[in-house]
Amino acid sequence: MLIKIFKLVLHKLRNIVLGDYRSNRLSNIIVKKILKYNKQNNIKILDYGSGYQPRVVFIVYEILVKKYRKKVSFDCYDFYSNNDIKNLNKQKKNKIKFYHLDTIKKIKKRKYNFCLINDVIHHIGIEKENFIINILNDLTRVSEIVFIKDHFQQGFISNNIIRFMDFLGNYFNDVNTPDNYYDKKTFRDLLGKMKVTVLEKILSIKLYPPFLLFMSNPDFNFVYLIKKRK
Repeated sequence: MLIKIFKLVLHKLRNIVLGDYRSNRLSNIIVKKILKYNKQNNIKILDYGSGYQPRVVFIVYEILVKKYRKKVSFDCYDFYSNNDIKNLNKQKKNKIKFYHLDTIKKIKKRKYNFCLINDVIHHIGIEKENFIINILNDLTRVSEIVFIKDHFQQGFISNNIIRFMDFLGNYFNDVNTPDNYYDKKTFRDLLGKMKVTVLEKILSIKLYPPFLLFMSNPDFNFVYLIKKRK
C-alpha cells in the first residue's frame, strides 16, 4: 500500500514539475525529421516501446494532422496488458493503435515511413548487444527510417545522474532502472556491427527545463536517424 502511494505521489510530482515540457520538445524534433525525410501526404509510423503515457505519440500525431494536414497512422507496441490495450485504444484518435510487443513479429509484411524508438534501448540492457542488434535490424527492415532517442553518459557521475532521472520518470510504471547507459563510443560501435547508414545525429538535445540544473544537461540526450544499408 505504501509503495502504491509513493508511486502515485512520484507520478503527480513529476507531472507538476515537468508537465509536457519534455514531450513537447521531443515531439517537435520528431516532426521536423519526419517532414524533412518524408514528402508524402500519408505517413505510417511504428512506435517501438510507446510506454503507458504515450504523450509523444499523441503530440506528434496532433502536429502532423492539424498543423501540416498529413494523414497519419501509428502502430504502437509495448508490454501492455489486455486492459492497457483496451483503455489506450479507446482514445478518439482511431489512427493510433496499441498492441502487445509480442505481436510485433506479425508486422514483417508491413512497411512504415518512420519508426520511433524513444528511450527504450537502455531499458533492454545495453549489455544485451546481440538482442538489441536483432531488434534494430528488424525495425530497419520494415521502416524506411528509424529514429533513435536515448542517453549518453560521460562517466560514473553522469551515469548515476541519468539513473536517478530514469527512476523518477519511470518508477511509477514499474519500468526497470538500468545500471549503465551508452557513451558515444559504445553506441557508435553498436551501429558499426549493423548494416545501416547513419542519416543524421544530434549529440546534444535540451529536453528539460533549466531549473533542474545539472539534470537538464543536454549532453545526456542524443538522437540518431538510421536506415538499412542497400
